[in-house]
Amino acid sequence: MQLETYISDLLYRYECVTIPDFGAFLTQSASARIEETSNAFYPPKKVLSFNEQIQKNDGLLANYIADVEKIPFEIATKKIEKRVKILKAYLTQGETLTFNNIGEIAFNPEGKIMFEPSYHLNYLTDAFGLSQFVSPSINREVYKEDVENIEKVVPITVTPEKRKSRPYFKYAAVALIALTLGGLTASNYYVGQIEKHNQLAQEKATQQLDNKIQQATFNLNPLPAITLNVTKQSGNYHIVAGAFRIEENCDKKIKELKANGFNARKLGINKYGLHEVVYGSYETGKEALEAVREIRKTHNKDAWLKVDSKSNNLKSSPETPYVANTTDSQIITPEVKQPIDATTSEEYSKGPNIIKIIKDIKGVESGFYLIFDVCKDTQKRDDFLTKLRATENQDIDFFFDSESSNYFIYNQKYDTLEAATKALKSNETSPLYNNMFLVKVN
Repeated sequence: MQLETYISDLLYRYECVTIPDFGAFLTQSASARIEETSNAFYPPKKVLSFNEQIQKNDGLLANYIADVEKIPFEIATKKIEKRVKILKAYLTQGETLTFNNIGEIAFNPEGKIMFEPSYHLNYLTDAFGLSQFVSPSINREVYKEDVENIEKVVPITVTPEKRKSRPYFKYAAVALIALTLGGLTASNYYVGQIEKHNQLAQEKATQQLDNKIQQATFNLNPLPAITLNVTKQSGNYHIVAGAFRIEENCDKKIKELKANGFNARKLGINKYGLHEVVYGSYETGKEALEAVREIRKTHNKDAWLKVDSKSNNLKSSPETPYVANTTDSQIITPEVKQPIDATTSEEYSKGPNIIKIIKDIKGVESGFYLIFDVCKDTQKRDDFLTKLRATENQDIDFFFDSESSNYFIYNQKYDTLEAATKALKSNETSPLYNNMFLVKVN
């Protein structure tokens, strides 16, 4: 989740936007100013700053995210907490955090946070549309002293000029006024005659139209009935094309599938908060299984079949040996269980029967974590996370162990070993099961 978009929206309206357990972005109004050396004019603006001492959750950011994404306040708060963990992990590794249109945050050599604001956006709404410009200086010449010196030397005298009288101009003006008045009178009379003639013609035409309407006989034949055949998708067997956190990406996928001839639609939001897109829905399991085989062969080898729990009556049989009943209403076939490549640290032995203990992980809560895999390289880590989120349909995250320089990729924290072991056992059908193990963070 990218926090900078939401933070940027709030900075237009508020002077303080707090990221819980991380810090706060502050704004302060600054007046317009003129740079005399360069003749540059700068509009009023809001000056950005960052204060890492303000970390208490005031609910502003979480409430805004919940309102925009249409999710509960508690889920929005958890999303912010996970994002803050990732940001702190990046800072610990010495990376620079870039918040688009806000600024950059990094650790200085003394280990303190440094903030460099960005000036691409002016968050002062009163200065909307105003931009910086440069105007050259105006040089004004003063002639007052020269004129005074000339008057002292040469005195100026004013003599009245006698003009010749020309009386015929007066007669021409009187004649012109008389012609104008006569023309206006004649024009008004002509316009009045035209309007009178038009009114009489209109009254005559209206009378003729009324006579014809009274004599007319109307025969209205009944309109033919229209039958619309509307196909409504129903059934509890759904072929899933993908799940998306952003609804806009969900709409793009539906548009793409419809262009390829599929009757795609939104299935809804699953328990992980993802928008699911399906190729189609079917009444019977047999139809759905035939359709998913064809889709995997011709369009998407990662498509999978989802069955609503209330109608999950498919049973494994010799005819359908690849069907597996699961508690989360998913039917998983061997084609889905393709291993995901990841660069694994060789120093870690993996397997469901292994529990590792790690101490002093900065920014990570104590507890038991279900680990999918371990890797060192950041690029391969991000590629693995992308593939894992697409195939496992879970909320995946990671934390960094500075002592071993390894990234541990997990999906959830558990407070007890019993709960963590139960979660591990529930993933026995996953293609990653043999690489999974538990880590206890002290």
